Amino acid sequence: MIEEKETLLKQYFELSKSILNALHQGEVEKVPVLIEQREVCISTIDRLDAKAGMVLLNEIIQVQLTELSVYEKEIQNQLKQTMKKLSNRVRYMQNEQNLRSQYEDRISVSKGVFYDSKR
Repeated sequence: MIEEKETLLKQYFELSKSILNALHQGEVEKVPVLIEQREVCISTIDRLDAKAGMVLLNEIIQVQLTELSVYEKEIQNQLKQTMKKLSNRVRYMQNEQNLRSQYEDRISVSKGVFYDSKR
């Protein structure tokens, strides 16, 4: 069981590295899929621990967990920065749309046609 948990933690580690690489390269659309895969890995690890009746730990697992905590902090920082960029982009687009809508005609009248108001 411990070997299986070590393998799953290695897979989790690789998925975390993939998430970080995707964030660094600006491939934001890949991140949700990788996070879902990582959550499946976490649930499998939780099932292993529940099946054993305790949290399975050894020195290798502890080293893996400390390495993962560093990656987790980096991923959280990158996600925050990405969210800021996306919210700024959305705000910019909304501002542009508001500016454009201020100069649009509110009454739909065909331009270049003269309407005689006395008739």
